[in-house]
Amino acid sequence: MIIDSYGKYFLSGIGGSSMSSLAKILKLRGKDVCGSDMQSSAATDSLTENGIRVKIGQKAENISGEHPDAVVKTDAVSDENPEIKAAKELGIPVFRRAELLGALLDGYKKTVGVAGTHGKTTTSSMITSVFMESGLDFSAILGGNMKRLGAGYTIGKTDDVCVFESCEYKESYLHFRSDVSVVLNIAEDHMEYFKTRENLINSFKTYLKNTKPGGTVIYNAEDEASLLMIDGYDGATVSFGIEKGRFNAKNISTDKGCGVFDLYDGLNRLGTVHLAIPGLHNVKNALAAAAACTVYGLDPETVIRGLEAYSGAERRFEYHCIVNGAVIADDYGHHPDAYKVTFDTARAVGFKRIIAIHQPHTFSRTKMLMDDFVSVLSTVDHVLVAPIYAARETNDLYNIYAEDVVAKLPNGEYCESFEKIAERVFEMARDGDLFITLGCGDIYKAAKLITKMQAEK
Repeated sequence: MIIDSYGKYFLSGIGGSSMSSLAKILKLRGKDVCGSDMQSSAATDSLTENGIRVKIGQKAENISGEHPDAVVKTDAVSDENPEIKAAKELGIPVFRRAELLGALLDGYKKTVGVAGTHGKTTTSSMITSVFMESGLDFSAILGGNMKRLGAGYTIGKTDDVCVFESCEYKESYLHFRSDVSVVLNIAEDHMEYFKTRENLINSFKTYLKNTKPGGTVIYNAEDEASLLMIDGYDGATVSFGIEKGRFNAKNISTDKGCGVFDLYDGLNRLGTVHLAIPGLHNVKNALAAAAACTVYGLDPETVIRGLEAYSGAERRFEYHCIVNGAVIADDYGHHPDAYKVTFDTARAVGFKRIIAIHQPHTFSRTKMLMDDFVSVLSTVDHVLVAPIYAARETNDLYNIYAEDVVAKLPNGEYCESFEKIAERVFEMARDGDLFITLGCGDIYKAAKLITKMQAEK
């Protein structure tokens, strides 16, 4: 097993949500852990507080100075990264994050994996909340910090079961095997890698084959691409969906924007669920979680208690502060479909105006999904657009700029910095507004800056 073979690990891109959790898990297992990231963040600060050495900036000297036994890289770090090149020149083995996580997961008797384009962190966190109610010993490795857990992971005393998030980016999930494999949905994302919709669906078909013998696939009966994925699969399956799935919801209503519904397994009513997080999309996430937990063997009462106790994850429609009666919130969404869900949720809650603070994520995504982003952003009252967050793309090969997005938006306005965004928020904010920062880059810092400025007033 990879983990047992090395004593000192260097994680390149250690500040990512899953990488930072993996670093802490390695340390818990007695390993010497260090790493690097391009910039400091709350995650790198937390790692330092946990005794993990973090270098800001990625350069060859980080490897020669630490001389680790193995290097683990996030998929956002290319093979041309100076740390990766240095490791290979020194003969130090380099592993993808998914390889290490896959090896870690193989050490558990049972695993519950959650895949899909949208909703992975929320649904895997919902499942984690149910397991917390069950009293069973378990582990969980999530893609973001779960509020109830106060972290992005938990490690049990035994290796009985692990709940984890299974990401399709660069087919990381092909390194994972699950007893319960949840696929929430399939939308066209990461198309710079998959190229075509057919390739994307076929990749998910391959992922299903990693389900362990005797395991079960949970799939979305109301998602067209998921139905194409499941076609021809000969293993055990269980469906979910508002109306069409085996696990379905009836008598749906909302209480302050949060879903209330009767949970059914086929024609069998399991009970009424009162969710504590807003958005009808979370009803469907809850159905997927209920299906997975029931298939695992947990009883309906525990499932419902766990779903109701789930209070959300950080950066998922997360409240920050009030400015002039306007709510300032933040969301990790970075795909047009996710934006639509966020805006629909805001409307259900009852906000008078919605002002989106959009940080385009990567040049390739901005170019390929430009029309879709413009279409959904045009439905809100106003859009403040931040510069493109390049992330893993070191060069703008697409000749695309944030100003190009603004040029297509009738309600758009370019803001060159977080300070400018904050200035405009304080100028515009009025009672009943929602200002929501959107993106998986560092746009959350704008929400935090606004919160800090408000506290200082």
